[in-house]
Order: sequence, then structure tokens, then C-alpha cells
Amino acid sequence: MRTPLSVVHLASEIAPFAKVGGLGDVVAALSAEQVRRGHRVVVAIPHWRDLSLPASWKLSDLSGTRVPWGMGDEPARFTMAEGPDDMPSVLLVDHAGDRRFFHRPGFYDDPQTHEGYPDNAERFLFFTRAALEAIKGFGEPFDVLHAHDQQAAWAPCFMRTHDAEDYAWSGTASIFTIHNLGYQGIVDPWVLGLAGFPRSMFFPHSPFEYHGRVNFMKVGILFADLVSTVSPTYAREIQTGGEYGYGLEGVLRRRTGDVRGILNGIDDHDWDPASDRWLPAQFDRENLAGKAACRRALALESGFPMDPDWPIVGMVTRLVEQKGLDLLEAAERALCDLPARFVVLGVGSPRYMEFLRRLADERPWQWSFETAYDEGLAHRIEAGSDLFLMPSRYEPCGLNQMYSLRYGTVPVVRATGGLADTVREFDPITRDGNGFVFENFLGDEMVMALRRALAAHSERELWRAVQRNGMARDWSWRVAADGYDRLYAEALERVSGGRIPTLESVQDTF
Repeated sequence: MRTPLSVVHLASEIAPFAKVGGLGDVVAALSAEQVRRGHRVVVAIPHWRDLSLPASWKLSDLSGTRVPWGMGDEPARFTMAEGPDDMPSVLLVDHAGDRRFFHRPGFYDDPQTHEGYPDNAERFLFFTRAALEAIKGFGEPFDVLHAHDQQAAWAPCFMRTHDAEDYAWSGTASIFTIHNLGYQGIVDPWVLGLAGFPRSMFFPHSPFEYHGRVNFMKVGILFADLVSTVSPTYAREIQTGGEYGYGLEGVLRRRTGDVRGILNGIDDHDWDPASDRWLPAQFDRENLAGKAACRRALALESGFPMDPDWPIVGMVTRLVEQKGLDLLEAAERALCDLPARFVVLGVGSPRYMEFLRRLADERPWQWSFETAYDEGLAHRIEAGSDLFLMPSRYEPCGLNQMYSLRYGTVPVVRATGGLADTVREFDPITRDGNGFVFENFLGDEMVMALRRALAAHSERELWRAVQRNGMARDWSWRVAADGYDRLYAEALERVSGGRIPTLESVQDTF
């Protein structure tokens, strides 16, 4: 029997209110599963200008407040969004000052330049401080404060420093989850003053110093009671060296006994091929006829001829270096020589968008590229593709390979992070395994993995075996949330025993 807890999440995204990548999906699915388990859950996010309010959700204004900001303060305004009983409450945190931090196009990046807004550090520092002020105003303590990625990384620090004596956090445990260590929030030291700390706190190897600058992610790692990341393999990788640790591997090794890897789940209500509203036909593991209909519809939507009837390789991805797009560039000729067609949906670097546009223009019978945030098309690609390609340079967890497995779309992945934890090479002799895997970040290895997959696809019985292997496992948050229940219980036990990070104890570790 689980003990109901009160949990507050701080994150920059929650689907469908605001979603740029997998973070929004993870926060939405985890928090909803926690509500279904009987926990009281609030998710705090910025009140983005481009936020999408789901149908049937209601907004109610809460009182605003002044948020400490350097030597002065800044005004904040709060709104609560309430939806169905099985969903968390969503606290929308707004900046009411002249600069209106969240009243801009897009979220992290300027849509005109595709570059991050230059004051993102200030925006997310304000969001974190203001969210904590709002939560204190609720008048009752929370059991767990769960901060996600560098945008919310200051929350455990503020809780253990400026607010250490506040009743709201008297018995609260803090969790900091690293979704992607490649984005750390590294800025010049002036930001420390806005956070309410004197310049004397900035010195080599202090908790706030990182090669002469301030690193938001480092602050979250050091001040949280426990640190988690989104797959067991990624938790090991980020402590091994700079390739995955991005300069924080030493900090993480100092806390190695406090780092946990919990594999993400997927929302199997939204991602269910038997009931998916975006598909032209539904199917399941026992009846794959609908998948063939989805494949035909995707080929038609992509403008592909049906003769020859080549397998379709799908990609739904951010077009950034992390996702392995440079491998596609390096292997362009070999990919175009394969008896396969490629459907790519993504937004990101102009370099990769131009590369994919060129392929689609030059070879429209083989390549299709759409640049948009299109939820329906993402579902149709997952359902209609035969293979799904994820050649990531690194991948903390990845969700698309789990969507693919659930939809009978066989993943071809690099063995890194959560991809290594979820996809196993298919053996045509034993018929064990659920996908095709390559080890080294090389275009030739990626193409060889695709060739193995295409060879299996040509053998109907082998293909049905690898599809059904992937569709057999439960990838839902019902499984994944068990890990967070255990994580919260461990953190609360530490807090009750007085084992909490403080400014003094964190400084002593260095």
C-alpha cells in the first residue's frame, strides 16, 4: 500500500500546455500517473505566451507577489489550471515586470533566429524563485520538491538556503532529475547576485563556480537530496568522462552514491495503436492488419510511389547534433543506395533542415521531410513506418524507440543511454531481441545496422517475430513510476534522519 504524498514538480514544459521535446511528455505522463496513484500533485511551469490550454481545463487567478531579485524584487503573477480529476494541477508562473520574460514567441529559442534567447538564464532563475514563492503561499508543506533539468535547477538550492527555515519546506525532500546533461545553463557570474548570493560565494571549486562561470545544472546536482536521470545506462555514462558528462562528470562522481537511473515510461493512453485517434486504422500485437493500412496511408501522404514497395524508415526528431544528423550527412550516398524510403519530421538547426530539404527535393520518390511540430504526423510516422532510425550521439532515455516498439515499428539505434536499455539486437537464429543496434558513432555502422534490418524485413516470419517481441513489453509509466515512488521514499528517509545538503556541507565537499 503506497503512502499518498504531496508532490510539486518544477519544469519548463508539460504536454500539452507546452512541449518542445521529450521533457514535456515525461513530466505530463509521470505527474498524471502519480495522481492516479493517489498522490497530490502540482506542476509549476512558466506561463508561456504560446501555451496551449487543453479543452475542459479551467483557469483561476491566484494572488501575485514580489519575488526577491538581486538587491530588489520583481513582480510575479500566478494562475492555476485545473482539469480532470486524474490530472495534476498546473501552476502557471508569470513575470509581471516590464520585460515580461515569458510573453515572447516560442519557448527557449527565438523562432526567427533558432537561437536561445540571450536572457534565458534570467528567465528561468526568475521562474524558479517565483514558483517557490507561490508554493509557500499555499500554506501547507509538500513532501517532495521535484525539479527537472537546468531550467529548474536552482529550486533545491533556494529551498536549502534562502528558505531553509520556512515552514513550507520543513520536511520536504528534493529531487533533481537530469533529462539531458548537454544543456547546462552556463552563464557569467553576475547571475549569482540575482540569485541572492554575494560575490564572495564565487571562488574556484565553490558550488556556484564552473570554469569561471556559473552552471545551473551543477547547482541542482549539488543541492538536491537525490539526483536521478532517465535511464540506468545514462546514469553510468555521465560519470565516465567528458563525452557524456560534458564537464560535470567529476561533480557527478562526487555524488555517485546519490545518483539513480530510472528508465522513463510512455503514456500508453495517447500512444496506443489500438485506439490512436490520429491513425487511419487501428491495430495491436495480435492483429497487425491495421498497420499495413497505416503504412499505405503514410506512403501516400509522403508522396511515395507504391512500386517498388520498399520499407519505410521513419524519424521524428529534433534536428540537432545530439540526434546523429551528421551521420546521415556522412552516409548520404549509402542511404540513398538502400532499397528503403525515409520520412523525417523535425525542427532544429538550419544546417540539417537544409540538408533534408535538399534530399526531399532531389529524391522525392525516396525522401520526405516535414518541418513542424505536428503531433498527428508524428503518430502516423510511428504507426506507418517499418523501421525507426535513432542514430543518437547520446540519448539520455529516448521515447520514440519505445513508441516504435509499441507500434510494431522496429527501431534501429545506436547503443547509448536509454536506447541501450530498451533495444536489443535481434538474433534471427534464436529470434530473441527487438531491434537492430550499432555501437560506434560511425555512418558505416549505422548503414550496416539498417542493412541487417532490411534483410530481416524481407523474411516475413522473422519480421513478425521482431515486431511482436517489441510489442510484448509494458513500456508504460505504471512500471516507470514505481522507481520514483522508491526514490521519493529514500529521499524522505534521509530528510527525516537529518541528512540534507546545506550551503556549508556542499561547500565542504569541494
